[in-house]
Amino acid sequence: MALPTRNDVIIRGALQNVSIMYRNASFIGSQVFPTITGLNSRTQILKYAKGPWFRLEAALRAEGTVAERGSYSVSTTNIDPKQVSIGKAVTDELVRSSSEPGNLPLQPITEAIEYCANQIDLYNEKLIADAIFAQTWADGVAHGTDMHGAWATQTTASTLISDIRAGKSAVQAATGLEPNTLLMDYATWVKILDNALILDRIKYSQAGVTTEQIVAMVLGLDRVLVGKALINSAKEHNSEATFTPKQLWEYNTGKGSAFLYYTPASAGLRTPAAGYKYQMNIDGAAREVRSYREDDHRQVVYEVTEESQISCLGLDLGYLYKDCVSD
Repeated sequence: MALPTRNDVIIRGALQNVSIMYRNASFIGSQVFPTITGLNSRTQILKYAKGPWFRLEAALRAEGTVAERGSYSVSTTNIDPKQVSIGKAVTDELVRSSSEPGNLPLQPITEAIEYCANQIDLYNEKLIADAIFAQTWADGVAHGTDMHGAWATQTTASTLISDIRAGKSAVQAATGLEPNTLLMDYATWVKILDNALILDRIKYSQAGVTTEQIVAMVLGLDRVLVGKALINSAKEHNSEATFTPKQLWEYNTGKGSAFLYYTPASAGLRTPAAGYKYQMNIDGAAREVRSYREDDHRQVVYEVTEESQISCLGLDLGYLYKDCVSD
């Protein structure tokens, strides 16, 4: 057998500028509810009773008599943010080997911090979704009103627009405010891209392309948010490749969900909102990134911590739909 020539020999080395990582491309948690910062452990939120501000108590005053008196009540809600934290260990050997010429393009310290920050983002995303799904909103049904998959049809039989109108009417009747935001999971979004009722309303504009902004315009809203985050529901196994994805922003797997609600552009005095995120600063920052050495293991742990809370305060300012695209 002939010996291999020089051209037959492949020298395999590390590719320095390419690596592959799967993770959520985006999170919408920071866009769902306004964030209140600058809190301390004694912070309370004032909540004005709704009834007095809609009750007519003004009356004609006869000469020489006192004006009609009115009143309203104010209650307080305690703020109790909780710490969520995660750490990732980086061994001395990994740091040393990653800096050797020709080695794989690892950046172990940067990647450890990015991993922890991603975990906090994923935790917050699920915390907000769980908080929304746990409530009974203006639709009056715990965990949302069943749409029986009617949003998925691409014909004029779709109930998408009429269901949104019903939700807007319910919130307006309870609060005097119309919802301005619609949040939906990715499965629902994909199904309504070809919704006949929406396409009919945009066929003479924007080249008939359906976008979040166009859907918001058709539905008379300020914003449409699409939650695309996935969460791995599989338990930790010996194989790190085990991956059982679930759409984080849906209540029942594979059936789609949507949340119609009113939210202000920012938090403020006497400002109604379906919910708020409360965030404590840690040493002046929204998140704390710290590191500490574990000599016995010859490694450094990089840890990210956030202290926050999600509160759904205005339950009459939201309308929750479930099973939008599959019955």
